[in-house]
Amino acid sequence: MASNDPLLQPYKLKHLTLRNRIMSTAHEPSYSEDGLPKDTYRLYHLEKAKGGIALTMTAGSAIVSRDSAPAFGNLHAYRDEIVPWLRRLADDCHEAGSAVMIQLTHLGRRTNWNKADWFPVLAPSPVREPAHRAFPKEIED
Repeated sequence: MASNDPLLQPYKLKHLTLRNRIMSTAHEPSYSEDGLPKDTYRLYHLEKAKGGIALTMTAGSAIVSRDSAPAFGNLHAYRDEIVPWLRRLADDCHEAGSAVMIQLTHLGRRTNWNKADWFPVLAPSPVREPAHRAFPKEIED
């Protein structure tokens, strides 16, 4: 039985047609393993797709560079090993009817120097970030 509820109607966004207007926004469930979206991470998004959402956004902030240390179990998008894991996640969610999107970021001042490889925290300015308490090094050309 078709619903007249606008929330449940398909939505066309340029070349992409979403099956409804329900989505899961980017957040970090900390299901990554060694910075990769392995089975637990994939199955988390797949279950949402099976449940009927139109779009699942992966990664609260998938980090794009090794000098952006993970702060909350982030995915390591700068590593080539992530590609097959993301491909499988996307393929499974597509098969279940959902689109997939990823949030990519350089955490800048929103990380700590003493995580991962202990690189200095880099940011557009040296202003301290209160939540993570880092004094970042200003980015240079």
